[in-house]
Amino acid sequence: MPITRVSSLTLLCATLASVAPVCAHADDRDFCADRPGRGTPACTLAPGQAMVEVGAVDWEHDADAQNIDDTITLGDTLLRIGVGGDTEVQLGITAAVRTRSRDRASGRVAHSTGAGDGLLAIRHGLAGDDGPIAVQALVTLPIGRRPASAGDWGADLLVPFQHDLPGKFQLALTPEIDAAVNASSTGRHLAYGGVVGLSHPLGEKLSLTAEFAGFEDRDPAGSSFDGRVAGSLVWQVDKRTQLDLEADLGVSQSAPQHAVMVGFARRYG
Repeated sequence: MPITRVSSLTLLCATLASVAPVCAHADDRDFCADRPGRGTPACTLAPGQAMVEVGAVDWEHDADAQNIDDTITLGDTLLRIGVGGDTEVQLGITAAVRTRSRDRASGRVAHSTGAGDGLLAIRHGLAGDDGPIAVQALVTLPIGRRPASAGDWGADLLVPFQHDLPGKFQLALTPEIDAAVNASSTGRHLAYGGVVGLSHPLGEKLSLTAEFAGFEDRDPAGSSFDGRVAGSLVWQVDKRTQLDLEADLGVSQSAPQHAVMVGFARRYG
């Protein structure tokens, strides 16, 4: 029986509550969230630490000669828990996805709403808890509803890498290879690509990141390439909390024309 949206969110909150007493004993590592941005950091949480990351609103817009499409994602939530000196586990779920498509010729509008899928991941630092290199394995779980759900399980393997450059710049690379779910919602196919990013602080609490992300998708229904440039701004409110904003611009035919994301992250421990 598929897990409902309410029960999945309840499970996520219960898991966070169960680790909260342990968090008081975690060591004091630098704040390092997965969001925002297309890439993945190489850092891991300390044992007993937990972090909740929430994409409050994610809006994607695309248009061609036939249709104008908009997708709004709400409550994209990731829970990260440090379980070893250089290892963390992650649980994720997307609460709701709403799509709107308007036919240019007829003016007819179609709507759909559904809960998204879940994910389970593990990340291990190959050179310490703060990088510069890690490996992450991820499995997506088809617990949502169509059209938001992929309809089958998928798997990703990522190798995040980061390197400090002169002038307080930081270079980040995230190569990735996936067993992506077919468009038919049954079976999997090869997808691969990566993200390159450059970050720089704008002050004590603000930082800016620019990225290019490119992914080749070899779906049996037809191959496609998703290329985007992205810019993100992070405000470090305090040692445990950040607010973030991201804007993407599609540079390939298969990518959305543009996207905007707003969210936050909160560390416990």
